[in-house]
Amino acid sequence: MPAPSSTPPLLAAKFHRPASPLGLVPRPVLVARLNDGLAAGRPLTLIAAPAGYGKTTLAAQWTAQLDRPLTWLALDEADDDPLRFCTYFVAALQRGHPAIGAELLPALLSGQLPPQAALAINHSGLGWICVLDDFHAVQDPAILGLMQDLLAHPLAGLHLALVTREDPALPLGRLRARAQLTEVRAADLRFDQAETAAFLRDSMGLALSEADLARLAARTEGWAAGLQLAGLSLQGRADPSAFVETLSGTHRFILGYLTEEVLARQPAAVQQFLLDTSILARLSGDLCDAVAGRSDSADLLERLLAANLFVVPLDDEGRWYRYHHLFADLLQHRLRRECAACLPELHRRASLWHEGRDMPAASIEHALAAGDYPRAVALLEKYRWRLLTQGHSRALSQWVQALPAALRNSSPKLNTGIVWGQILHGDYRQAGPYLAAAQSALEALPPDNAAARGLQADLLALQSFLAQAQGQAPEALALAEQARSLAPDDDVRLIASTALAFGVACRIAGRFDEASEALEEAMRAAHAIDDHVTAMVAVAHLSLLWYPLGRLRRLAAIAEYAVERAETIAHVAPFMIGSVHAVLGQVYYEWNQVEKARAALLHGIRMASLASQPASLIYGKVALARLCQGEGDLAAAAQHLHEAGDVLAQGGPGWARLDWAGQQASLLAAQGNLAEAEATLAATGIPTEAPVTYRTDAIHLAWLRWMIAGRHPQALALAGRIVQSTEADKRHGTLIQALVLGAKAGGGLEWLGRARQLAAPEGYQRVFIDEALAAKAAVTQDLVEPLTERELEALRLLAEGLTYAEIAARLVVSVNTVRFHVKEIYGKLGVNRQAQAVARARELGLL
Repeated sequence: MPAPSSTPPLLAAKFHRPASPLGLVPRPVLVARLNDGLAAGRPLTLIAAPAGYGKTTLAAQWTAQLDRPLTWLALDEADDDPLRFCTYFVAALQRGHPAIGAELLPALLSGQLPPQAALAINHSGLGWICVLDDFHAVQDPAILGLMQDLLAHPLAGLHLALVTREDPALPLGRLRARAQLTEVRAADLRFDQAETAAFLRDSMGLALSEADLARLAARTEGWAAGLQLAGLSLQGRADPSAFVETLSGTHRFILGYLTEEVLARQPAAVQQFLLDTSILARLSGDLCDAVAGRSDSADLLERLLAANLFVVPLDDEGRWYRYHHLFADLLQHRLRRECAACLPELHRRASLWHEGRDMPAASIEHALAAGDYPRAVALLEKYRWRLLTQGHSRALSQWVQALPAALRNSSPKLNTGIVWGQILHGDYRQAGPYLAAAQSALEALPPDNAAARGLQADLLALQSFLAQAQGQAPEALALAEQARSLAPDDDVRLIASTALAFGVACRIAGRFDEASEALEEAMRAAHAIDDHVTAMVAVAHLSLLWYPLGRLRRLAAIAEYAVERAETIAHVAPFMIGSVHAVLGQVYYEWNQVEKARAALLHGIRMASLASQPASLIYGKVALARLCQGEGDLAAAAQHLHEAGDVLAQGGPGWARLDWAGQQASLLAAQGNLAEAEATLAATGIPTEAPVTYRTDAIHLAWLRWMIAGRHPQALALAGRIVQSTEADKRHGTLIQALVLGAKAGGGLEWLGRARQLAAPEGYQRVFIDEALAAKAAVTQDLVEPLTERELEALRLLAEGLTYAEIAARLVVSVNTVRFHVKEIYGKLGVNRQAQAVARARELGLL
């Protein structure tokens, strides 16, 4: 499996609220309008206008005077990916309220996008604002759907502010009709003559006549970018009026013209710097030095910022900047026109710089922009595992598709990397072509290629996982054995992934000792390279293995350690972490730590939902149903099983279906619905007479409970068969349950004593408690009226052979009261003598 590093880095500059520019022109009327919308409780503010109208400046000016919590997220084209957008969006929300998405963000950081992410973003708090700047950069329907969901079901106190060049595909008309929208448009943002004068005179330091100011306001139509460029062009001119008189044309023409004018007035070295660095989405001194071949870029960026030359700071430390988007577009256009041959080298330098700073995504993008495909392939092969597990799976696929077909198909690493990503996210459908391409590329390598052995091991491990998914257990085991034998001794990642494939295949095949050994090896190797994904998958399978084997203490120690590393060290929520929490919940429940168990199960269910892992979700809900049934809340148990059944209906593995059917039949039997319970078990295709195996344990135990509830004469015989099979394989968790049920089926104290002997070292408690409660539930179905707690106490004392006087002393009641209790007991049990009452109570499991 892929080996991620620690916490995936998020670009801090994207959360920076822009500072007020030099010479800011106050916009009190617009700020008041935005404040009014906020005070009215409208959930959405829309600031929409073409580029260069001062949208972001207005949003920054507005939010700077507010006393509410604020989060800011600057979007770009790379954010037009649902997973990446949700990751940054939730991270931005957490900067305002850390509790928001506390469980969602770790899942997103590990590359898992919940199907209904909006439902997982929940919070109730004081009023706060989230500004999404440059929202026009996102067009993906899934992202727009998320925003629609948030507007349809707004978070308590959250106010969204979208700053965009165009209206987003959101229900603006409905929001407008319901007075739920505050809008600022281009017409509102245009500077009037007074604001134009304030901007050019105060901000730009220009001494212009009223007539020139009026002409500029008319020529630019109050367009802030045009005014700024005009002001830069006018600085130092002897005859500003003549220049103003020549200015005409459309916004695009004016901008192009003025940009040329501004550039022409800069020293040649500054012009070259602006052109060379225009390829960069974000600027820093070191990066610009590397790209432009200079050593003074940091100072130059500060001078350009002070000169108001369309440089926007991205942090408070003066380390990162960007160019105004329009200015950058025109610089790039001029660069392509004047020196297209320079572009590959500039992008290559940028790629090298980002690689040196361990920033693979930007490095790959610049390599592709340079047309340096061999370098792009090398980077993709080097970083593919981290990219897969840090929210770049979609981008990785796009980058690979951008490669020439010959290069793409000739790389076994790229093709196997993509298949690992598909397996990681549970999508096996598209794996075939990539596996075929990987195999062909591998066969084309020279026989003496040093990497061929490891690549073959990787490919075989992949094929093993796919065979498992298709239910081909023998084939999966054979492929995994071959993969493990080929894994190089010095490749820890391959040791981990091939051991994982072998361990899972052995677990399915019932080779438990080998499975445990291989899965523990996979876990250790993965932890050694901080591969929390592979480690968590290994722990999940160890949990599913050790629970029926009864190794509760070892299971809890390993699972708790892995969860702590993943959630507190890596800050991610790897694949299958939900199933680990669910198994931990089962362990805590067996130890009768009911509330701790409930919390673990609920957390596991939430994490499984966020990760879109149906098997883990079913497992958790089935376990929670058992807990509720043990507490006597049969209605809640039925609801959880119903929800698990809905997930199963959409597809789920065979073992999860059997677990669900076993618990459903047990619940029906406890409710007295024996016919329905029988039908549920029969539908599994596993009759009572079928051989008892690791795979059938849950169903055979459910059949046994059904037989006991129906007083079936063959119940003890079935219990004996389960005991025989589980003893042979040392499936002690199942064996303990079979012994307890066998005691109820007629095996008596001998069976119960054996169960207690096996259970004591691992701390089992709940299996004994639950079966006693189940007996009471069965009695309730048979009796007109169940025994009261006081009557049960009296019954137990009768069974000990105590006299009425001795019972009265124990219960601190009168002898007459004891006689009354005994009379009630006889009536409810349908007997008329003490010996009969005790025998009937033992038969029903009340004693």
